[in-house]
Amino acid sequence: MSYVSASHCLIACGCEDTNLRLCDPTSGAITHVFHGHRDAIWVTAWATHAEYEVLSGDGAGQVRVWDVRRAGCRAVLDQYATQRPARGPPGGSAELDAPPPFVPASKKQRRGLGSLAGSLAGSASAPALLATDELPPGSPGAVAAAGRMKESALRAHSGGVTALLPCPDGLSLLTAGTDGRMRLWDAASRTNRLVGYEGTHNRALRARTVAVTEDARVVFYPTGSSINVYEVDNGRSLTGLQGGHTESINCVQYNPATGELYSGANDKRIAVWSFAGLDTPVDDVEDEGGEEGGGGRGRQDDRGGGGMRGYY
Repeated sequence: MSYVSASHCLIACGCEDTNLRLCDPTSGAITHVFHGHRDAIWVTAWATHAEYEVLSGDGAGQVRVWDVRRAGCRAVLDQYATQRPARGPPGGSAELDAPPPFVPASKKQRRGLGSLAGSLAGSASAPALLATDELPPGSPGAVAAAGRMKESALRAHSGGVTALLPCPDGLSLLTAGTDGRMRLWDAASRTNRLVGYEGTHNRALRARTVAVTEDARVVFYPTGSSINVYEVDNGRSLTGLQGGHTESINCVQYNPATGELYSGANDKRIAVWSFAGLDTPVDDVEDEGGEEGGGGRGRQDDRGGGGMRGYY
């Protein structure tokens, strides 16, 4: 559910049938169904800069951006897109990314296309859509089909998408995948900012959340039974949190009111973590250990900067 929306309370649901569904909790009805993914949807998230924008990530590594006010996909994130789209000079024409000019089909082509469509319609084994090379070059159908083929090949990760988090400031977007990468994206241009985060191992074949602080400066990334803490903008490692869980961590959530982090794992425990010295570079921090509480003992690794307070 979007926490910035003032006009709707829709809930985004990812489904194994590759469709994204929006549900209205007041009526229990499904209000929207979005098609486009080729694999089961693992994660969904609402944008923090636009109340009508929702994102979804699937098991094939694709992240799609949707606008609930319009049909079709608004954008697909591409891990190799690292620059803002080029714009033409003032008064000039931008030739990059411009669609080819429309060339109307001749009468002969239209007659041939009509007979082909008619014969396919009468065949039970005929495909639902004509192949791209069967459409007149430059026609709207050919351009749209080529765009869909290109769009379906774009990937944000080389593995399934396990986390999708728009930052609270609305400027950035974080994603994580089973390729062992966490990526930072520009929310406006939807380009990869090429920030490297070391040690983001990930073998989870399901959603595994990440969390950020309210100022979008620090990100918490669960890996196995520990949590790595990084600076968002440059990927610098700040600290590591260990000892609170004995099995894999599935979710983390930061509480800006108390400055605490909550984590849930397969050991059926919810751990509470507090932090100190997150502004201190890794090389300047000494190991001070963690605090004992709630029947367990948490510790920071040799980088320092945080400890566990207890359990719920």
